[in-house]
Amino acid sequence: MTTSFTTSGTAASGSRAGMANILTRWRRMVADSAGSVWTDAEALTLLDSYRTDVWQGQLQPAPQYDSSSLVYRVHLAGWENLEEAATGTAAFRLYDANGSAISSGWSADYLRGVFTFTADQKGSARYVDARSYDLNMAAADGWRELMASKASLYKFTADGATYERNQWFEHCQQMATFYDGLSKPSYSLMTRSDVA
Repeated sequence: MTTSFTTSGTAASGSRAGMANILTRWRRMVADSAGSVWTDAEALTLLDSYRTDVWQGQLQPAPQYDSSSLVYRVHLAGWENLEEAATGTAAFRLYDANGSAISSGWSADYLRGVFTFTADQKGSARYVDARSYDLNMAAADGWRELMASKASLYKFTADGATYERNQWFEHCQQMATFYDGLSKPSYSLMTRSDVA
């Protein structure tokens, strides 16, 4: 099986159950924990702009010693901030080499992309279809949106006092730059159509 990736700009509508933890984390990053700046639909649209869809992503086993023998329970996806299974198979699916869904006997750390099986998976390939989000780029974009809303604020002096309301604009600009610096480089898989 080959792994394929796409970067999606699909608009979101409503809320998706598997996005609850990602939304909460992103809202903390953009100082909107109360949800007073963006609705869930608006936040999901912004997050989906920085989504990578993964199909047939082979999980990499991380062997560990257990009673002097190697066991293959922990597997790494190689992608972080995954939309959780609660959204449904359109967003997340874990399966074997035959394409059969693995619906039980595992737990996931979606934030880090780590899957832990209850039984040893030695010799068995495991695959995932998933959506991964670049929260840093989404946070930088959120701060840029906030910066635009503060563009009308300006510094002025009145009655011997100086008012620097433009600090909001500068703060948003600094936060956008900060999160831009934390984001990982993006990549995509390109396939030539003229080669068999």
